[in-house]
Amino acid sequence: MSRVAKKSNKIGNLNIGGHVYKVKHMKDVNKKDGRMLLGLHDVKEQTIMVDIDLQKSRKVETLLHEVLHVIYTNTGCDHDERAIDALSNGLMQLGVGNFIWDKVKRV
Repeated sequence: MSRVAKKSNKIGNLNIGGHVYKVKHMKDVNKKDGRMLLGLHDVKEQTIMVDIDLQKSRKVETLLHEVLHVIYTNTGCDHDERAIDALSNGLMQLGVGNFIWDKVKRV
């Protein structure tokens, strides 16, 4: 009898500010207003979720976006989506997104 390995939704782990976050795939998460989320973070659970159906470049961008949310939240700084979008876009242009993606310790 052959065994088929179950595909995990976990991508790996990422250390942010001394805290280990589980980076996972998610599927079709909608907000109350009907918009679909590409990613989300939960500081209490120490998780970052990235939509499984995105192309790799969008997964990288979404991970960077969520990491910035975590950093701002951990430091108690106020922030909004436009500021996070602008900062993540600029950092993506510098290759920071790929640097962070490569830092995720794969499971």
